[in-house]
Amino acid sequence: MKAFKNFIIVSFVLLVGIYIGLYIYRHKEIKADSINNSSLIYLIQYGVYNTYESMKINGENISDYFYYIDDDGYHLIIGITENKNLSDKIKNAYNINTDVFLKEKNINNNEFIETLRQYDKLVEELNSSLGIINAEKQILSKYEELIIKYE
Repeated sequence: MKAFKNFIIVSFVLLVGIYIGLYIYRHKEIKADSINNSSLIYLIQYGVYNTYESMKINGENISDYFYYIDDDGYHLIIGITENKNLSDKIKNAYNINTDVFLKEKNINNNEFIETLRQYDKLVEELNSSLGIINAEKQILSKYEELIIKYE
């Protein structure tokens, strides 16, 4: 009787171990797939500032932008693109003579990526600064709506 009881306990422990092992394996597989589906985008950053006031003062000559806060400070973003070559065109549309920084970011929101690709095609074709700024204004708004809210 004792041998049978031990057999039941060992069998139960093995089944639970197999179940937990499969769960962990599947979870890692799903996480790896979501990483592989991410796309690299470039945030066109006008600057990083220690205070909100200094960001506002330095960004007052920029017509449309958004900012976010992290441990580094206030990041002032004037554009977003998936095509690194478009960053100069966007910078020139804002008539910025200082250096801007490209901040790389991986995004796995398919809706945002598809919208960004459409706006990148539009920016490629546009020659008007106002048109480019308006396109960037729209994609910045989408970024806030689809990405910033969920971070």
